[in-house]
Amino acid sequence: MVAAAKAGSNGAEKVSVWWLIGCYGVITIGELFLSPMGLSLVSKLSPPRITALMMGGWFLSTSIGNKLSGVLASLWDKYEMKTDFFLFNCFLLLVATAIAFSMLKWLNRVFKEKIHKGNFICNVAY
Repeated sequence: MVAAAKAGSNGAEKVSVWWLIGCYGVITIGELFLSPMGLSLVSKLSPPRITALMMGGWFLSTSIGNKLSGVLASLWDKYEMKTDFFLFNCFLLLVATAIAFSMLKWLNRVFKEKIHKGNFICNVAY
């Protein structure tokens, strides 16, 4: 979207709607990939007693993210250079990625402990 904002001379000229369609397409595909894997991971790693609560937490975190996205979108008019708005979004994404990668080592350790304890039982119905 930074390129679209630059191509439109910071909103002075109209750009193709395909920029928006492409961005929404990438975001939608990313969410379709992430959501089932996240729910599966939550259901496998959470203690059996609170699995439903943890899945509710997953959906709560999604709703908080959507709310924060709306709050961020409300700042659109405050940016004189629209490219800065999209660069700020990129910066926030990089921060979230760094947080996720910092948790990865801990998450792998928890996942391996669950596997070694034999908590994963694969039931296949024929």
